[in-house]
Amino acid sequence: MARGQYVDDLPSRSQIFEFWKDRIVNAVRWIDWGEPGCWACGFYYGRKYDIKRSDASWDEILRCWDRIPLQRCHIVARSLGGADDVSNLYLLCRECHDRMPNTSIPEIFFEWARAQSWNAREDAKYRDAMRAFGVDEALLPELYRVMNSENFKAWSDGKRGLHWPQSNYAPVSSRLTPATTFGLAVYYLRSFERSRPNADATCRTSPTRRLGKPTRLRKLTTRCI
Repeated sequence: MARGQYVDDLPSRSQIFEFWKDRIVNAVRWIDWGEPGCWACGFYYGRKYDIKRSDASWDEILRCWDRIPLQRCHIVARSLGGADDVSNLYLLCRECHDRMPNTSIPEIFFEWARAQSWNAREDAKYRDAMRAFGVDEALLPELYRVMNSENFKAWSDGKRGLHWPQSNYAPVSSRLTPATTFGLAVYYLRSFERSRPNADATCRTSPTRRLGKPTRLRKLTTRCI
C-alpha cells in the first residue's frame, strides 16, 4: 500500500442502518426507511435516493442506504477510544458532522442529536436575511404582497439566480438563497412601492403577525418567486 493512501475500513452505511433501524427510535427519533436522511437533524436529500417501490426487497433497501451521501460518524471518536463498530457509528449529514459534540460520553451525543432540526436551521437563515435588510414581522405582509404581484415578478425576472452551495449542506444542487428573496423584495419596495401615495402609511399600519411553525416563513417566501 502506498504511503498516505486512504483505506476505508469502516462498516458500510447499510450495515450501520441494519444495526440501528430498530434501536434508533429509542436513542434519537424514528427514521423513514424509504426516505433516507440525516439521523440527527432530518436533512433530506430529495427523491433521488428514495426507495420508489413499496414492494422493494430488503436487498434493494440496503443498496439505497449505501448510496445516500450521509457520513459515517463516530459517536465516540477514535481519538477518545471509540471503536469502528456499527454500534459506535451514526449516519449524519455534513453539517451535523461538523456540529456534533466530540466527547467520550455517548449520552452527550444522543442528547445533542435529539435537539437537532434542519427546519429550524433553515428558518434561522431566513430570519438572518430579514435582519440584514431591516425586515421586521410588521413588514412581512407587505413583502408577501409585493412578491406575489405580477409587476414584481416581471421586474425581478433576470435579476435573480440560483446559488450553487459550497458547503454541500443544501438538499439540492442549487437554490434561491433567503438573501436573494428578501433582498429583491426590499429593494423593489424601497425603489418603487414607497413612491406610491400612502405607501408608507400602508406599511406602517400593516398588522404584526406571529410566524407560527418554523417552516411557515420559508414556505411563504419560496412560493412567491
